[in-house]
Parts: sequence; C-alpha cells; structure tokens
Amino acid sequence: MFRLVFLAALFCINVMAATVVLGNGETSVNIVPESRYLAENEQRYTPETILRQLSRFKPAEQNIYNFGFVEKPIWIVFDVNFQPPYSTQWILRIDNPHIDDYALYRVDGGHLTLLGKNGDTLTSGHAPQCRTFWEPLAPVTGGATYLIHIHTKGALQIPLTAETVEEAYRSESASNLLFGIYYGVMILLLLYNIVLYAVVREIHYFNYLLFLGSYMLFQLSFDGVGREWLWPGSVWMANSGLAFFIFLSALFALRFARFFLVLDRFAPVMFRVVFAAEIVSFLGMLISLMLDYHKAITVAAVWSAIIPWVLIYAGFKVLPRYRAARYYVVGWIVFLLTTILVALNKLGIVPIHPAMLYAQQIGSLIQMVLLSFALADRINMMKYDHMSKLHEFNEELQARIANKVDELRQKDRLMIQQSRQAAMGEMIENIAHQWRQPLNQLSLIQSNIYFEYQLDSLTDAKMQEYQDQTEALMEYMTHTIDDFRNFFKPDRESVPFCICSAIERALELLKPALTRYHIVTELVCDGKPTAVGHENEFSQVVINILSNARDAMLEQGAEWPRITIRVTQQDTTIRIRICDNGGGVDEKIIDRIFDPYFTTKFQSRGTGIGLYMVKMIMEKSMNGHISVSNSSEGACFVLELPKASRDAE
Repeated sequence: MFRLVFLAALFCINVMAATVVLGNGETSVNIVPESRYLAENEQRYTPETILRQLSRFKPAEQNIYNFGFVEKPIWIVFDVNFQPPYSTQWILRIDNPHIDDYALYRVDGGHLTLLGKNGDTLTSGHAPQCRTFWEPLAPVTGGATYLIHIHTKGALQIPLTAETVEEAYRSESASNLLFGIYYGVMILLLLYNIVLYAVVREIHYFNYLLFLGSYMLFQLSFDGVGREWLWPGSVWMANSGLAFFIFLSALFALRFARFFLVLDRFAPVMFRVVFAAEIVSFLGMLISLMLDYHKAITVAAVWSAIIPWVLIYAGFKVLPRYRAARYYVVGWIVFLLTTILVALNKLGIVPIHPAMLYAQQIGSLIQMVLLSFALADRINMMKYDHMSKLHEFNEELQARIANKVDELRQKDRLMIQQSRQAAMGEMIENIAHQWRQPLNQLSLIQSNIYFEYQLDSLTDAKMQEYQDQTEALMEYMTHTIDDFRNFFKPDRESVPFCICSAIERALELLKPALTRYHIVTELVCDGKPTAVGHENEFSQVVINILSNARDAMLEQGAEWPRITIRVTQQDTTIRIRICDNGGGVDEKIIDRIFDPYFTTKFQSRGTGIGLYMVKMIMEKSMNGHISVSNSSEGACFVLELPKASRDAE
C-alpha cells in the first residue's frame, strides 16, 4: 500500500515539476526553476517521513532560493534525466559558503540513500575542498529523483547548479581569479597605506589601516575564502566571526571618520553622534560573542545598513569647509548602495540576481580606493595650505628683511659717520699736536722781532733771518694740512700700492701721538710687497690698530711701550703682523672685538666701531682677512691681503 502511495506522489511531482535534463550539450544547468521545496515549521521531518510529504512541496518562485534570515530547515526535491554519454561526471554545486549543514539523498524505490553531507559547521565533509559545496551526481540510467535537506542560522540563500566536473573547476578558477584580483588590490591598498603611515605617522592612516584590515577579515569570512584557505575547520570563524567582524569594521570606520573629518572642529554634534555609534559598535562586538549566531548576524546586518547613513551625513556636514571629504562622501555612497542591496537581499526582501554575488566586493573595492584618494587629497590639501602659508610667510619675511636691511644700512651709515668723526677727531688732535710747536716758534719769532724793534736792534739781516724761519714754519704747517687732506681723500678705483709705504705714512701721521707717550715703533718689511686696493683705507686700518694698541698700553701702564710691525710675502698673499706689549685681549671677549658697537672703553672714549670698520675694510674692500690672538707680551693682529700681480710704481 505504501509503495502505491509513493508511486502516486512521485507521478504527481513529475507532472507538476519539470525534469532537469543533463547531457544535451550543456555543461551547467540551474536546478532551482525545475525544483520544489518544503519549509519545516514546528514539525520536523526525517528521511523516512519526508517521502510522505512530497505532495506538499511548492514550486520555486525565483531562479535562486532566498529565504532570508530563517532558522527552519528546507527540503528541496528535483528530478534529473541523464543523457548519454553516461561517462560524464556531474556535480551538484551549492553556491553559498554559509550553509550550516546539508544532506543530499537519492530516492531509491521507497527509501532515501544518503549521497553526502557537508556544511561550515561540519569538519569531516567528504566533498572536494572549495569555497562553496560540491556533491557528485552519479549518472543513473533513465534518471533519478534527489532530495536535499538544508539548514542554516544565517541568510538562507540556496543557489543550486548541476555542472560537469570540468565546468565546475573552470567556474571555480574564474571565481578564484576574480577574488584574487579583489583581494590583491585590497592587499596593495593595505601595504601602500602601511608605507604612508610609516612615513607620515598620522593617526588617519592608522585608523584607515584598522578599518581596511577588519573589513578584509569580514569579507574573507563572507566570501568563504577564509574558510577555504585561512581557517579551514574553524566553525566560529565561519559563523559567529562574521557578525563580530561586521561590528569591528563598523567601529574602525566610525573612528576613521571621526578623526579624518575633524568632526570635533567642524561638526561637534556629529562628533558626539559618531563617538556614541563607536560605543554601540563595541558593545555589538561583545554581544556577538554571547548571542546566538542567528540573532547576532541579524542585528549585525541591520547595523551594517545604518552605519553608512551616519558616515555619509557626517561627511556632508563638513564638506563645505573640508575639501578632502569629497572622495570620502562618494566612497561611502557607493558602499551604502551595495550594502543596502546585499542586506535587503540577505533579509529576503530584494530578489537575488547573479550580479548580486559580487556586489559587495565591487562596492567595497570602489569605496576603499576612494578613501585612499581622500587621504591623498588631504595630503594635497595640507600641502597646498602649507605652500600658501609658506608663500605668505615668505612675503612677510621679505618685508621684514627689507626693513632690517634699511635699518642696517642706516646703522652702517651712522657707524661710518661715527668712524669718520672719530678718525677726524684723532686727526685734528694730531694736527693740533704737530702745529703746536711751529706755533710756539712763530710766537717766539714774533716776540723777538717786537723786542728787538723796541730796543732798536732789529737789523736787516736779523729781519731776513726771522723771515726765512717764518716761511719754513709756514711751509711745514702747509705740508701737514696737505698730508691729512690727502689721507681723507677717497680713492675712486683700486690701484696697486706699496704696503710698507702705506704703513710708513700711517706712522708719520701718528708720530706726534706716539712720541708724546714715548711709544717705540719698529717696522720690518720683506722687500716692497704690493697689494691692490685703496691705500688711504688701508692706512686707516693701520691707524685704527695702532691707536687701539696705544690705548691698551697706556691703560696697562707698560713701562717700555713698543709696537712691532712685520711685513712678509708669500706666493699669493702678503702677511702683516702688528704686535704690542700691552698685555693682550681678555680671552672672554677676544671673539667679539670685531663686533659692531662692542668696546671695553668708557662710553665717552670709545664707540665700538673702529675694529668693526677695520674688519669691513679688510674683507669687503681689500678682499683680505684679519684675525687677532694673544702673545706672551700683548695682542697681535694679523692682516692677510692678496698680492698684486705687478709692483706699484
């Protein structure tokens, strides 16, 4: 009696449902449209009792079964008619890596024969190791009826395809190629941003790396690639890990947005909203570890559909004032569209389509690339802002430099004027000293003439003698004025001049002041060394050094004051060494004596520009060099000048 009922039910199924024909030149056939299904509710069916329920099976409504997030098991029945040649190997491909467990049966008479079982919760399946699940369909002459029992706590999508083994491996290779390209680009983005983070050390890149890494873990679990290659046999990673990685990637996405968009400055309210969402994501991670997988993945799917809205709104809030957010907003819009489609598809609201199989990968890849562009755009924006600020700073700096140059020029003019006034005062003192004796003699001559005239003893011979003496004295005084006038006369061009002659001229001008204080001078010249420059300026250099030496010896109270000047020649340079026995320069200030306005004298006696002008004349006017050091007796100034190519006339 049971056999008759079974045959009648089987006849009804064959009448209501078409038969899958394998072998008419096709290598891949979608089984779903030619199949029927039955969803278990409170009542559970066993392989022994399901055959009595065949009349209750419903025809498929879509090209791919999609029941959403349900926990009830599903029974699917389909007929297969194998066409010769029967040597062709066929497999049943269940193209969903998140099936918890399934069992494939063949109807043999009045009972079911188990052909195979597998799933991501089973670790001992005998099917080939691949991203999805394969079960061999051994050819049966005249065809066969198959029943498959499928159960999962996640999204129950059941794409069923009958393929030849060759076609199955070709499809798997093409799928692996696409996944390889996808994960290859993601890894390149990861490495690229790791290098950038190592260079710039900015928290934005660190947050992006955390988001990218956590999202890759989610995608590896979602695609089944991780179960195939990275964590085979790990039930937690294949199931509960999926919900955990959704919350983890949401946490780092929110953290990246909070720092990258500078929400604390541009949108304080959104800063608090995003921070609160981070806390919720963290709590979701903890809950996913404690809740049942079905509840955890359902909540995670809903949360993954909400987060992009928050992130996009945050981007729009700062976009008017933060140009780097443009790529960020576009990237999250693309991701939002694909996430909504995938989430609604998992919930069973949106019908499934073959293009949906890779929608998540395409959307996430575009998003990650655009986020990298956003980081690069931020660097360009910072570079532009930095260059703009640098340009403004340079303009301000140039203005300051121009002002400082004007101030320095005014100070130089003042120093030159003070130097000239000081030198003029020195020269006037020397002139007065050289004129004092002739004026005394003229006074005596005038007195003698007056007394002899009064005594009536002034003869013609005596008057002529007085006249000759007066003319000699006047000529001496006239030569003195000419010497000082020529000394202050500026030279218009550089000409060769004899170093020793210039030094002798300076000594002659300072002779009264040196003789007054019993200062002995010694000049030793090696031939007639010739330099090119301004003789008067060089004489002024020598006078300044000699004047400082005189003051130092007087201040130290040298018993036998002495100045020694030695001039030596080398191949290309002339070396002048001027030494005194005034005790030397204090080592604490010896490096500063050439600085402007630096003096050790009382303010009424020194201006601090004499040696500074000496240095300026030597280095800028004479192309030479000056230095100072201490000897055992006093200070030694060393002047070095380039030697002229020809001697002075």
